[in-house]
Formats: sequence, structure tokens, C-alpha cells
Amino acid sequence: MCLNKQMDEDIGLVERYAAGDEGAVEELVVKYQRRVFAFVYRMANDTEEAKDLTQKTFISAFSGIDGFRKQSSFKTWLYRIALNTGLNHLRKVRPEETEIDESLVCREAGALSSMLQEERTRLLRRCLGLLPERQRQAVVLRVYEGLSCAETAEVMGCSDGAVKAHYHSGVKRLREVMKEKGYEILA
Repeated sequence: MCLNKQMDEDIGLVERYAAGDEGAVEELVVKYQRRVFAFVYRMANDTEEAKDLTQKTFISAFSGIDGFRKQSSFKTWLYRIALNTGLNHLRKVRPEETEIDESLVCREAGALSSMLQEERTRLLRRCLGLLPERQRQAVVLRVYEGLSCAETAEVMGCSDGAVKAHYHSGVKRLREVMKEKGYEILA
């Protein structure tokens, strides 16, 4: 019910914007700016680039708002635009590392453990960057953004089954690479 309420609220804001209410844009930006920034940051791995990509995402979304058919949630439509914006950026400049959520890293107390955790996180970033693009997208959207398989499929433009396959292959490959490096940090 909450998801439908959120969808209805977002669609209402889009309709208000289409009717000329500029305040509706501000509400949508405030609602999704942090999420979009976090998502594109994980793709670009650079704060300034992520700010630019976030801005480009919203400019693209609102300049192409007529393309939003209301068949899906505004959130997944916006993530799709963010994904395309990020991919276009990555095609131009390939970062060396891609960030992954710290929740996948074993947590231990103490200074030495913190140093080890930081090293594991760096290694995990590098390993995530080695994944094929579709696997990396599925892992980031599912783990970082908390999107469902259906939402991830919509953002990636593929089936639920393809998302599951990309996600599981990506996690499996991350485990293999991490094990090769002497770290077994993924559950």
C-alpha cells in the first residue's frame, strides 16, 4: 500500500508539473536527489562528477517528462535515466574503481580491523569494477539502491530472470575474486 501511495504521490507531482506548477519539480528533486546522487556516485566514484551526473539526470528527466508514461513508478523511470546518464559518462571516462556498500564487508572492532576493513573495501571496489557492466549494474541497483528485481529489471531494460542471473553471477564472481585474493568477505 505504501508503494502505491508513493507512486500516486509521484504521479500527482508529475501531473502538477505538466500543468505548469514549477514547485512540483522541486518536491521531486528534494525527494530523489540524494538517492540519485548516491547511485551515480557509485558509477562515477567521484563526488564532483556525481554532482554533475545528478544534475544532468534531473535536467533530462524534466525536459523529457512527456516520455514518462505512468506505466511504472517515477522512481524506476528516474533511475533508468540516471543509469543511462552514468553509462554515457563511463563510456567517456572509465574510473578505476567502483564503490560497493560497506554492509558487504565484514565488520570487526579495533584499529587493525578498521585498516583491514578499509583494504577489503578498496579491494572489493576494484573487484566490482572488474565485473561485466550488466552484473555490476544489477549488484549496485539491488545492494545499494535496494530495488526489487522487478524495479531493477525495469531500470536495466531486461527481464526479472536476467536481473537475477546478472546479480547472482556478479556476486559469485566477486566471491571468487575475493577468495583468490585471500578475503572471504561476502556471505
